[in-house]
Amino acid sequence: MLRCASIGLGWWGGEHAAALQGKSNLLRIAACHTDSGDSAGDAAQMRDFAERYDARPFARFDELLADRTVDAVIITTPHSLHVPQIIAAAEAGKHVFVEKPLALSVESGRRALDACRKAGVVLAVGHNRRYMNALAAIKNLVEDGALGTILHAEAHFSWPGGLTYPEGYWRTDPAEAPAGAMTATCIHMIDSFAHLLGPIDRVIAAYSKHRAVPLGIDDTTSFLVEFASGPTGYIGGTLAAPDMTSLNLYGHAASIYAGIDEEQVTFHPANGAREALAIEPVASAETLRLELEEFARAAAGQGRFRIDPEDALRNIAVMEAAIEAARSGRSTKVEPI
Repeated sequence: MLRCASIGLGWWGGEHAAALQGKSNLLRIAACHTDSGDSAGDAAQMRDFAERYDARPFARFDELLADRTVDAVIITTPHSLHVPQIIAAAEAGKHVFVEKPLALSVESGRRALDACRKAGVVLAVGHNRRYMNALAAIKNLVEDGALGTILHAEAHFSWPGGLTYPEGYWRTDPAEAPAGAMTATCIHMIDSFAHLLGPIDRVIAAYSKHRAVPLGIDDTTSFLVEFASGPTGYIGGTLAAPDMTSLNLYGHAASIYAGIDEEQVTFHPANGAREALAIEPVASAETLRLELEEFARAAAGQGRFRIDPEDALRNIAVMEAAIEAARSGRSTKVEPI
């Protein structure tokens, strides 16, 4: 049983704990820590989390890392904290699961990868949509060549969370969440695209703007990309529209229209009728358990986590290129990894 510490006890940290605690024979939440700068609020949050999930609270991160009853950390903190926390955990010999995005820059992400490699610990980056059966079905069709020459890909992920962001919430800081929906939703589609079609070579154009979120931050993001393998693509996302994920691939022999979270895939051959594929649905909470259990198996030396850290770093390179393209108004090459 992998004994994990939950680092960052906000909404998403709670989602991980609820999906896992008492539901897995491979890992459990044994400890917790948070440090928002509000000592009284942090103490109360740790106390509530500890009682709910039977976890031992640690007021200091360094003391948690020094504790031999903690084998691994699950990091769901503000994005700028990911890399220093990953490095500290690795140097303490703890395996690391960190929520996407791995980092806010390729340079800092590389330092995190190097620290984990040097320490010989597992680094797993949470992209839970890799565990959806709809994405697996699409991957099989692509690898089988069912689409022929793939011409273009489209993906969109909307989530309305920005409409209820409180004043001062870290996700409203452009330094933590640049280019609107980029780090909240678009990063998922970057990962799905790379998983299906290989590396993105260039961001042709990108743009983000404010439309509806009350706090005035950018909430609508879109960008055009070109894959190293040839196809073009579009990725979009919002922080203010109802939950929706779509992913479409267009080939000369067939096209695919899919709702990833909805676990719906339609196959449309060039010379035949559209067919809705039979997909066994996986609940969103279940994907969190599945990815954390795969992390636990990797930490035990039983296979590899399906998202290679180098691939997670390439996602950051695409994100950086899109942010730069939005800033400069120019096509931007994705930095090679």
